[in-house]
Amino acid sequence: MTIKLDRSICCDLNETISREWLVTNGLGGYAAGTVAGVLTRMQHGLLVARPPDAIIPQLLLAKIDEEVIFDQRTYHLGTNEYRDGTLNPAGFVHLETFRLEDGFPVFTYHLGGINGIMLEKRIWMEYGCNTTYIQYRVLRTASTEDNSYPWNNPSGQTGSNSGPLRRASGRLQEYVATAPRALILTLLPFSGYRPYNTSQQGEKQYQVRVLSNAETGDDATSSMELALPRGVAGCTIHPPAKGRLASAQSLHPYHLLAVGHADSRVTFIPTGVWYWNFVHRHDTNTGQQASDDL
Repeated sequence: MTIKLDRSICCDLNETISREWLVTNGLGGYAAGTVAGVLTRMQHGLLVARPPDAIIPQLLLAKIDEEVIFDQRTYHLGTNEYRDGTLNPAGFVHLETFRLEDGFPVFTYHLGGINGIMLEKRIWMEYGCNTTYIQYRVLRTASTEDNSYPWNNPSGQTGSNSGPLRRASGRLQEYVATAPRALILTLLPFSGYRPYNTSQQGEKQYQVRVLSNAETGDDATSSMELALPRGVAGCTIHPPAKGRLASAQSLHPYHLLAVGHADSRVTFIPTGVWYWNFVHRHDTNTGQQASDDL
């Protein structure tokens, strides 16, 4: 069954901010959010998982905001609400359609005028793995359809025994589609490492380790015995130590990977920039702790 929201609903913030989606991985992990892209609950996030030895699921990746440069114009697709009432950016205005296909959310954004493009974003999780996939495709028209879904790909049922990082990198490459028109896509991940039902306040000392690849020749991952293939960039995030007896090594890191199509250039730039006072309006309405720093 396919559930679809058209432009008349997608351009209305009150409509899209109140509609939520959820996908799970069968391990107690999940990804969840709103159609507008605003985090309205403390529990919203693109990757919530229970690391080994953890009692409470941890929110690792809250969201990804996208910036697209196309035809000499920059489009901001994310939408964030802050404690002072600011809405910035307000990317929901570019959302043309939203639909659920087999339970997986699919967002389609219209960029440019009549001769513009449609950018499609799909989100899913692999069953039995603490991994969330976000796939971006450039479509020529809004009516472009593709019935070959990565989560139904038979090759996705088997994988290397070399670990989740290598498996995720390999599978993402299988799903990459060649973009018909040139653009620059910048992904801005908002990270954390907190219990899924507790806010994160103030700056914490996360260690971001850039992963090497065939293009840079960097040795940053020599200790991990892993180098990313060409066209792949990313990092490993080590959470800050918690308490006097804890160390960063005792907490399990997680990985962010970006995979481009054959003709693209993929780079990762660690910024260490913090954004303060995201507000979760649903939690505000119920009298709960409602602000978050990411």
